[in-house]
Amino acid sequence: MATPKEKPIVVGLYGVPGSGKTYLLQHLQKELCLEEIKFYEGSEVIVSLTTGGLDAFRRLDEQEKLRIRQLAISRIRQECLDNRCAAVVTGHFMFWPEGQVSGEPVYTQKDLEIYTHILYLDVPASEVRKQRQNDTSRSRPALSIEHLEKWQAEEKAQIRRLCYSNRILFSVVSPPFLDRVQELIRDFCRHTEQRNINLAKEKLDSLLPSASSSLETILIMDGDKTLSAEDTGSMFWSMCRKSGATEECPLKRLFSSPMEYSHTAFRQASLLYEDRNSGEGDYEDVCEEVATKASIYPEFLLLLKQIEVQQHVQ
Repeated sequence: MATPKEKPIVVGLYGVPGSGKTYLLQHLQKELCLEEIKFYEGSEVIVSLTTGGLDAFRRLDEQEKLRIRQLAISRIRQECLDNRCAAVVTGHFMFWPEGQVSGEPVYTQKDLEIYTHILYLDVPASEVRKQRQNDTSRSRPALSIEHLEKWQAEEKAQIRRLCYSNRILFSVVSPPFLDRVQELIRDFCRHTEQRNINLAKEKLDSLLPSASSSLETILIMDGDKTLSAEDTGSMFWSMCRKSGATEECPLKRLFSSPMEYSHTAFRQASLLYEDRNSGEGDYEDVCEEVATKASIYPEFLLLLKQIEVQQHVQ
């Protein structure tokens, strides 16, 4: 967990109203009942800081609403520092009444400074519409499936762009959520760059031969653009694009962002692949197709065949 001089882990749960953020938060509180994680309903924190409650907040001008929203996320951050814990916070990114040309963003600059991770609940629009209609705890205006899909697409695109620009890890999570979100939050809370290096060293050590081995030389080679002319990452996402899963190679957008080729960027790349793996049922098939289409340079193929019959080279 964070020390006072460190940035605490603050995970945002986002999704259009009716996607199940509150329901998920309540279940996470039961399943992750750990002292090192605190859970916040973002709107409740905002209301607690407003004299007169929710109705009073709604009557405020936009500048005062912005001030209180920033105060709310700052309060959460400070509580994390004081208690040396992480936080999971439900939040709204934009409100978009049907019929309006565009949505009204309600995120703040403080959000972008404080959040370390954002999980987007990507519920099918038809399910969101049903959940909104069946919600007896609050009054929700009826929205068409077409509008909800447009709203979700816009939020995902804008949040991803902002996360990449502000070095925030972003993942789009498809239902069922609970197990996947628990897994991600646990990983977010314990992962550090040093821990990752240690795990990589342990893995490497497990692959190295024992002292009694006859091996004298171990060759380590890169794959794409070294063993093969192809960029298998681009090939993978190109095949996903043909199936309608994505519009462009997300790796290019990621590594050309302010994250560049940092540890955080490669963490984000792993989340991209995990999101694709959990959202579609053909992940292994796509990997297999990429492998069959990637050809090794003849010179390297000859070298590898020579190594295959040697006992002293791995």
